Amino acid sequence: MLLRYLTTEILKLRRSLALLLCLAAPTCVVVLATLMALDKEEPVLLPMFGMSTAAFWAFAMLPLTLTALSVLLAQIEHGPRAWNMLLTMPGAWPNVYLAKALVMAALIAAMTLLLFIEAWTAAGFIAMIKPVGEAFAPGDLAQILSKMTVAAILVAMLQLWVALRFRSFVPPLVFGIAGTFVAIAATSAKQGIYFPWLLAVNMLSQGDRQAFALWLGGAGGLVVLLAMLVHLGRHEA
Repeated sequence: MLLRYLTTEILKLRRSLALLLCLAAPTCVVVLATLMALDKEEPVLLPMFGMSTAAFWAFAMLPLTLTALSVLLAQIEHGPRAWNMLLTMPGAWPNVYLAKALVMAALIAAMTLLLFIEAWTAAGFIAMIKPVGEAFAPGDLAQILSKMTVAAILVAMLQLWVALRFRSFVPPLVFGIAGTFVAIAATSAKQGIYFPWLLAVNMLSQGDRQAFALWLGGAGGLVVLLAMLVHLGRHEA
Protein backbone atom coordinates (compact mmCIF):
# COMPACT_ATOMS: atom_id res chain seq x y z
CA MET A 1 0.00 0.00 0.00
CA LEU A 2 2.77 2.43 0.96
CA LEU A 3 4.65 1.63 -2.24
CA ARG A 4 1.63 2.67 -4.32
CA TYR A 5 1.36 6.03 -2.58
CA LEU A 6 5.12 6.50 -2.75
CA THR A 7 5.10 5.90 -6.49
CA THR A 8 2.24 8.36 -6.88
CA GLU A 9 4.11 11.03 -4.93
CA ILE A 10 7.17 10.59 -7.13
CA LEU A 11 5.05 10.96 -10.26
CA LYS A 12 3.44 14.10 -8.85
CA LEU A 13 6.85 15.80 -8.79
CA ARG A 14 6.53 16.30 -12.53
CA ARG A 15 3.70 18.77 -11.87
CA SER A 16 5.67 20.88 -9.40
CA LEU A 17 8.85 22.94 -9.30
CA ALA A 18 10.38 20.68 -6.65
CA LEU A 19 12.85 19.00 -8.99
CA LEU A 20 13.97 22.34 -10.41
CA LEU A 21 14.47 23.63 -6.88
CA CYS A 22 16.53 20.56 -5.97
CA LEU A 23 18.74 21.17 -8.99
CA ALA A 24 19.13 24.92 -8.52
CA ALA A 25 19.82 25.08 -4.77
CA PRO A 26 23.07 23.05 -4.58
CA THR A 27 24.22 24.47 -7.90
CA CYS A 28 23.93 28.03 -6.59
CA VAL A 29 26.02 27.11 -3.55
CA VAL A 30 28.80 25.55 -5.62
CA VAL A 31 28.84 28.46 -8.08
CA LEU A 32 29.15 30.97 -5.22
CA ALA A 33 31.90 28.99 -3.50
CA THR A 34 33.77 28.61 -6.79
CA LEU A 35 33.61 32.33 -7.60
CA MET A 36 34.91 33.17 -4.13
CA ALA A 37 37.78 30.70 -4.53
CA LEU A 38 38.72 32.08 -7.95
CA ASP A 39 38.70 35.62 -6.57
CA LYS A 40 41.54 34.85 -4.16
CA GLU A 41 45.08 35.74 -5.17
CA GLU A 42 46.79 33.11 -3.02
CA PRO A 43 46.74 29.37 -3.84
CA VAL A 44 43.40 27.73 -3.17
CA LEU A 45 43.22 25.14 -0.41
CA LEU A 46 40.79 22.69 -1.97
CA PRO A 47 39.88 20.95 1.32
CA MET A 48 38.91 24.38 2.65
CA PHE A 49 36.92 24.99 -0.53
CA GLY A 50 34.97 21.82 0.16
CA MET A 51 34.28 22.77 3.77
CA SER A 52 33.23 26.29 2.72
CA THR A 53 30.78 24.79 0.27
CA ALA A 54 29.34 22.59 3.01
CA ALA A 55 29.13 25.57 5.37
CA PHE A 56 27.24 27.72 2.85
CA TRP A 57 24.88 24.84 2.28
CA ALA A 58 24.15 24.08 5.93
CA PHE A 59 24.01 27.64 7.19
CA ALA A 60 21.54 29.21 4.76
CA MET A 61 20.68 27.37 1.56
CA LEU A 62 19.64 24.04 3.10
CA PRO A 63 17.09 25.45 5.60
CA LEU A 64 15.67 27.85 3.03
CA THR A 65 15.44 25.08 0.46
CA LEU A 66 13.65 22.83 2.95
CA THR A 67 11.16 25.62 3.54
CA ALA A 68 10.39 25.98 -0.16
CA LEU A 69 10.43 22.23 -0.76
CA SER A 70 7.92 21.50 1.99
CA VAL A 71 5.59 24.14 0.56
CA LEU A 72 5.87 22.74 -2.96
CA LEU A 73 5.16 19.18 -1.81
CA ALA A 74 2.15 20.22 0.26
CA GLN A 75 0.68 22.58 -2.32
CA ILE A 76 0.38 19.74 -4.82
CA GLU A 77 -2.78 18.81 -2.89
CA HIS A 78 -3.56 22.09 -1.15
CA GLY A 79 -3.67 24.03 -4.42
CA PRO A 80 -6.45 22.06 -6.15
CA ARG A 81 -8.04 21.20 -2.74
CA ALA A 82 -7.50 17.51 -3.39
CA TRP A 83 -7.07 16.35 0.21
CA ASN A 84 -10.73 15.49 0.82
CA MET A 85 -10.84 13.14 -2.14
CA LEU A 86 -7.37 11.73 -1.53
CA LEU A 87 -8.00 10.87 2.12
CA THR A 88 -11.11 8.85 1.26
CA MET A 89 -9.01 6.33 -0.66
CA PRO A 90 -8.18 2.99 1.03
CA GLY A 91 -5.10 3.19 3.23
CA ALA A 92 -4.63 6.90 2.60
CA TRP A 93 -3.80 7.51 6.25
CA PRO A 94 -0.99 7.33 7.19
CA ASN A 95 0.51 6.23 3.89
CA VAL A 96 -0.01 9.45 1.95
CA TYR A 97 1.70 11.54 4.64
CA LEU A 98 4.45 8.98 5.14
CA ALA A 99 5.05 8.88 1.39
CA LYS A 100 5.48 12.66 1.29
CA ALA A 101 7.96 12.48 4.17
CA LEU A 102 9.97 9.76 2.43
CA VAL A 103 10.00 11.71 -0.83
CA MET A 104 11.22 14.80 1.00
CA ALA A 105 13.99 12.81 2.70
CA ALA A 106 14.99 11.30 -0.64
CA LEU A 107 15.12 14.74 -2.27
CA ILE A 108 17.38 15.99 0.54
CA ALA A 109 19.71 13.05 -0.07
CA ALA A 110 19.63 13.70 -3.83
CA MET A 111 20.51 17.38 -3.33
CA THR A 112 23.37 16.36 -1.06
CA LEU A 113 24.71 13.96 -3.68
CA LEU A 114 24.41 16.62 -6.38
CA LEU A 115 26.21 19.13 -4.17
CA PHE A 116 29.05 16.66 -3.61
CA ILE A 117 29.43 15.86 -7.31
CA GLU A 118 29.34 19.52 -8.32
CA ALA A 119 31.83 20.50 -5.59
CA TRP A 120 34.23 17.77 -6.69
CA THR A 121 33.87 18.87 -10.31
CA ALA A 122 34.39 22.52 -9.35
CA ALA A 123 37.51 21.59 -7.39
CA GLY A 124 38.95 20.00 -10.53
CA PHE A 125 38.06 23.10 -12.53
CA ILE A 126 39.72 25.38 -9.97
CA ALA A 127 42.86 23.22 -9.99
CA MET A 128 43.14 23.66 -13.77
CA ILE A 129 43.16 27.46 -13.74
CA LYS A 130 44.62 28.41 -10.35
CA PRO A 131 47.45 27.14 -8.16
CA VAL A 132 46.26 24.98 -5.30
CA GLY A 133 47.87 24.47 -1.92
CA GLU A 134 46.32 21.13 -1.03
CA ALA A 135 44.52 18.41 -2.95
CA PHE A 136 40.77 18.01 -2.72
CA ALA A 137 39.55 15.60 -0.02
CA PRO A 138 36.36 14.01 -1.38
CA GLY A 139 36.13 11.52 1.48
CA ASP A 140 36.05 14.22 4.13
CA LEU A 141 33.45 16.24 2.25
CA ALA A 142 31.27 13.18 1.64
CA GLN A 143 31.33 12.35 5.34
CA ILE A 144 30.37 15.88 6.41
CA LEU A 145 27.58 16.18 3.85
CA SER A 146 26.17 12.78 4.78
CA LYS A 147 26.00 13.80 8.43
CA MET A 148 24.35 17.08 7.46
CA THR A 149 21.67 15.14 5.61
CA VAL A 150 20.84 13.10 8.70
CA ALA A 151 20.96 16.15 10.98
CA ALA A 152 18.55 18.02 8.69
CA ILE A 153 15.78 15.42 9.04
CA LEU A 154 14.36 17.07 12.16
CA VAL A 155 13.87 20.50 10.61
CA ALA A 156 12.66 18.88 7.38
CA MET A 157 9.89 17.01 9.20
CA LEU A 158 8.94 20.13 11.17
CA GLN A 159 8.65 22.10 7.95
CA LEU A 160 6.63 19.40 6.24
CA TRP A 161 4.29 19.14 9.24
CA VAL A 162 3.49 22.85 9.14
CA ALA A 163 3.14 22.84 5.34
CA LEU A 164 0.71 19.91 5.39
CA ARG A 165 -1.30 21.27 8.31
CA PHE A 166 -2.06 24.68 6.79
CA ARG A 167 -3.72 25.10 3.41
CA SER A 168 -2.05 28.47 2.85
CA PHE A 169 1.63 28.53 1.93
CA VAL A 170 2.24 31.54 4.19
CA PRO A 171 2.56 29.78 7.60
CA PRO A 172 5.29 27.32 6.50
CA LEU A 173 7.16 30.11 4.71
CA VAL A 174 7.06 32.34 7.80
CA PHE A 175 8.01 29.36 9.98
CA GLY A 176 11.04 28.49 7.86
CA ILE A 177 12.26 32.04 7.30
CA ALA A 178 11.90 32.86 10.99
CA GLY A 179 13.77 29.71 11.95
CA THR A 180 16.61 30.53 9.57
CA PHE A 181 16.78 34.12 10.83
CA VAL A 182 16.94 33.00 14.46
CA ALA A 183 19.61 30.45 13.52
CA ILE A 184 21.79 33.20 12.06
CA ALA A 185 21.51 35.15 15.30
CA ALA A 186 22.07 32.10 17.53
CA THR A 187 24.95 30.46 15.67
CA SER A 188 27.53 31.03 18.41
CA ALA A 189 25.13 30.51 21.33
CA LYS A 190 25.59 27.48 23.57
CA GLN A 191 21.92 26.67 23.16
CA GLY A 192 22.34 26.57 19.39
CA ILE A 193 23.06 22.85 19.56
CA TYR A 194 19.39 22.28 20.41
CA PHE A 195 17.98 24.48 17.65
CA PRO A 196 16.74 22.40 14.69
CA TRP A 197 17.89 24.90 12.05
CA LEU A 198 21.47 24.73 13.37
CA LEU A 199 21.88 20.96 13.62
CA ALA A 200 23.36 20.63 10.13
CA VAL A 201 25.77 23.49 10.85
CA ASN A 202 26.95 21.65 13.96
CA MET A 203 28.30 18.90 11.73
CA LEU A 204 31.21 21.28 11.14
CA SER A 205 32.00 21.03 14.86
CA GLN A 206 33.97 18.25 16.49
CA GLY A 207 33.49 15.68 19.22
CA ASP A 208 30.46 15.56 21.47
CA ARG A 209 28.75 18.59 19.94
CA GLN A 210 28.71 17.03 16.50
CA ALA A 211 27.63 13.63 17.81
CA PHE A 212 24.77 15.09 19.83
CA ALA A 213 23.51 17.23 16.94
CA LEU A 214 23.65 14.22 14.62
CA TRP A 215 21.69 12.09 17.08
CA LEU A 216 19.14 14.84 17.75
CA GLY A 217 18.59 15.51 14.06
CA GLY A 218 18.09 11.87 13.13
CA ALA A 219 16.17 10.56 16.14
CA GLY A 220 14.28 13.82 16.60
CA GLY A 221 13.22 13.71 12.97
CA LEU A 222 11.69 10.26 13.45
CA VAL A 223 9.84 11.39 16.58
CA VAL A 224 8.46 14.44 14.78
CA LEU A 225 7.43 12.26 11.83
CA LEU A 226 5.42 9.98 14.13
CA ALA A 227 3.85 12.99 15.87
CA MET A 228 2.96 14.48 12.49
CA LEU A 229 1.24 11.29 11.36
CA VAL A 230 -0.82 11.10 14.55
CA HIS A 231 -1.74 14.79 14.53
CA LEU A 232 -2.71 14.96 10.87
CA GLY A 233 -4.69 11.75 11.20
CA ARG A 234 -6.74 13.24 14.03
CA HIS A 235 -7.14 16.53 12.20
CA GLU A 236 -8.58 14.85 9.12
CA ALA A 237 -10.75 12.43 11.10
